[in-house]
Amino acid sequence: MVSVSEDVKRSDSTRGCRNINGIFGSCFSVVIALTLGLTAISNAQMPAGPDEVEVPNEFVSGTPAKAGEVNENFDVLVDAINDLNMEIRRLQNSLTLAASLQGEIYADDDAFKVSSASVSYEPKLDSIIFTMDAMANAGSVKPIPAGGVDGAPVLGYVFLTSLAPGDVGFQGVTDDNAIVALAVTSHPDFDDTPLWDEDNNDAYDDDGVIYHSHWVVLVNDDRAKAGLAVLENTDAALLPPTSPPMPMYLDSPGFAVIENGNSISVIVPFDRVQRNKTFGVDAAVTAFMQVDAADGSPLLKVEKIYTNLALSGDAIAGTAPDHALPVPANTTEMMNNQTALDAEESFNINDTTVKYVADIDSLVFSMELNAAAATKISTDDTAGTPVLGYVFPTTLSPDYVGFEGLAGVLALAVTSHPAFDDTPLWDENIDDDYLNDGETYHVHWVILVGDAASGGGFSVVTVDPTDEAQGLPSTAPAGMETLALDSPGFHAFVTGASNDIIRVIVPAQRVDDHTDFEFDGVTAVMAVDATSTPSILRVNGVRHFGADLTNDHTIDEVADLSGL
Repeated sequence: MVSVSEDVKRSDSTRGCRNINGIFGSCFSVVIALTLGLTAISNAQMPAGPDEVEVPNEFVSGTPAKAGEVNENFDVLVDAINDLNMEIRRLQNSLTLAASLQGEIYADDDAFKVSSASVSYEPKLDSIIFTMDAMANAGSVKPIPAGGVDGAPVLGYVFLTSLAPGDVGFQGVTDDNAIVALAVTSHPDFDDTPLWDEDNNDAYDDDGVIYHSHWVVLVNDDRAKAGLAVLENTDAALLPPTSPPMPMYLDSPGFAVIENGNSISVIVPFDRVQRNKTFGVDAAVTAFMQVDAADGSPLLKVEKIYTNLALSGDAIAGTAPDHALPVPANTTEMMNNQTALDAEESFNINDTTVKYVADIDSLVFSMELNAAAATKISTDDTAGTPVLGYVFPTTLSPDYVGFEGLAGVLALAVTSHPAFDDTPLWDENIDDDYLNDGETYHVHWVILVGDAASGGGFSVVTVDPTDEAQGLPSTAPAGMETLALDSPGFHAFVTGASNDIIRVIVPAQRVDDHTDFEFDGVTAVMAVDATSTPSILRVNGVRHFGADLTNDHTIDEVADLSGL
């Protein structure tokens, strides 16, 4: 097994700079980082810089230069360059020392002293909730920036699990002792969640300081002081599609992180661990980590462990259902038209609600039907490529969820369409193939606009990809850039005594923290009309919740999950 040790083990001190692919670009300046890194270390000394270089010989235009004098000048410059290289190495060593000493600063901070931890399956969310309770405000302490990525400090709350790497989308891991860990980290010097805008400022590359979630694979590595490092990998094909372009087994899945006083929690949809009912969590750990771009060193090392709280490791989801949504074997086909929609009880709405649950800072969209939900699949293609959907039109502005320069009615849609897949980041049918899940009901944001040419009176807004004023969210599917459609990866599942409720969990942060809006409920038959240029997604038939589509229903706020 991979061990978790607080023994200090010195790594190789060689500081040759290597390139870190993609998100890190080329090698980084350590000089800029020195000032920021050393301010926190009162006894760190900055080496004195070299004196100004003067050459012994000056040459006048039009007069011959003697080779000996030229060489003498070059000798002086070579000596100065060598001195400068030595200075840079001293600065690098000082920076490395300063960053590593940061780990000692937080050793006595109560925010990293874990008093208890829990991991449990929550049926009302069909999700696993990972929680650590600290002795002070969890997530309140951020690392002091180093000023660059090489040597950058990382603070983390880490759950060590018994999941297999393949359960979370990692392939090709051959180390039998590797540990899959869920890590909640902060690192102000770089951003490794390019799909997510955690601070809601419309920039996706500046959020590293905000605590966010990762899956990582940890292995024993005595080049790290605490004996652990993230396993390196240069083959992006072995990583989930949501992984950032970094050469190691690290994924950025976008799970909701909830900071609530002394507690920090992560909500993980059960599908995202391949509904593994037997896995457990062996330990809850708080740690200081550090990026090391030196050749021969692990890229992300665990340098200091603050708390290593042993947990039972028992299976935590044994009572969970086998599937979040009906599998194809439990579905039947229906025609893609208004008549079929009106006759089908699984699209007849009894109630539609959206509740804001304060203690998980999330919106819960629910639609109750007259029969088991999500059991019908449409394969009739006489009027275009068919789509079935449960749709929540809202009064939210499209820019709250990442659309730019586009207007219309923003709707949350849970759809099925066997003929194509438009969620290439997500594996809804849990078969390790991200491109064959269209039939399985899944979640979109769409912008709807009135359209008399569509039988239901609406279509999805078309986008001009050449218009720089228009833009799609980072999770919008590639190849569908002409439709105002996003695939955000929210968790959809059926619940209720008769599986007659379809439910979607939306973290409030993913709607710019807007939790006071109006909504409605609609079931719909839709079709992609490829005869138009560009193709149009038409709403050809609808059934309303209530008399008409008025978006006049308001959100209920509840304190906790007991209000669902």
